[in-house]
Amino acid sequence: MDGGLIERPHRAVNCLYRAGVFRLYRRMTATRIPLLGFGTFPLRGAAARSSVAAALDIGFRHIDTAQMYGNEKDVGAGIRASGIARRELFVVTKVEPENLAASRFRGSVEKSLEDLGGPVDLLLIHWPPPEADVDGAVDRLVEAQAAGLCRNIGVSNFPAGLLRRAASRASGALINNQVEFHPLIDQSKALAAARDLGITLSAYCPLARGAAMKEPVILQIAQRHGRPASEIALRWIIQQGVAAIPMTTSSENAASNFRASSFVLPEEDMTAISALTCQNRRLISPSSMAGRWDS
Repeated sequence: MDGGLIERPHRAVNCLYRAGVFRLYRRMTATRIPLLGFGTFPLRGAAARSSVAAALDIGFRHIDTAQMYGNEKDVGAGIRASGIARRELFVVTKVEPENLAASRFRGSVEKSLEDLGGPVDLLLIHWPPPEADVDGAVDRLVEAQAAGLCRNIGVSNFPAGLLRRAASRASGALINNQVEFHPLIDQSKALAAARDLGITLSAYCPLARGAAMKEPVILQIAQRHGRPASEIALRWIIQQGVAAIPMTTSSENAASNFRASSFVLPEEDMTAISALTCQNRRLISPSSMAGRWDS
């Protein structure tokens, strides 16, 4: 897998994507986020430890966790159990909302690093704070990077307008925005903003909690290519230069997910899957940021 592969997305028009030649191109950046990662929510305990170790054995090098998941210590143990050198990994964690205040931010991050076994490769703000608190939270994120607590910084669940504000406040230091991204939701605004800013999107819930794998269009494409529907959905994501972080406790499924990096979908398949985004089915916290998602 080439973790530095950034690929041109289709242009969204009325929730559809224009036909045309789908071209791939490489963009070298200071930090290369592997486009296939292993998500760890809601794993805890032995399940988290064994699943992380198994994913690393399969070949994953991008591991995603968060303070809110309550599993950083288990994820750290799984990493150590794998025997993979830490320098070969890209480990991501996120600061939960209640820890964004100045009185809690640094202490919470230091606890995360203790549990994970050292500085993380990417530290994110998990959810946008209230408008009045955004600048302060971003400032503390920048300070954490300057203090050596993390190698890179970013955000999660930031709509396009708020992402632009955060990127400006951080003077261009943000490299990532992690959002719900799958074939059943239209995230063209978030993707366009990220690209304008030179930021990579990461896709959580990339299979739409299994719903994407039941779509007739995806099933037909999967049958034609002789691959599971999950691989087709994941390939649609990473072929747009978006990092996908699926979670599974099955080593067999994890190995299949990893194979999404081994083939390319033709233009007509990408366009057919992209048309499904018109459903705009937001599955994660659809009301928690009511009025802010499209800001």
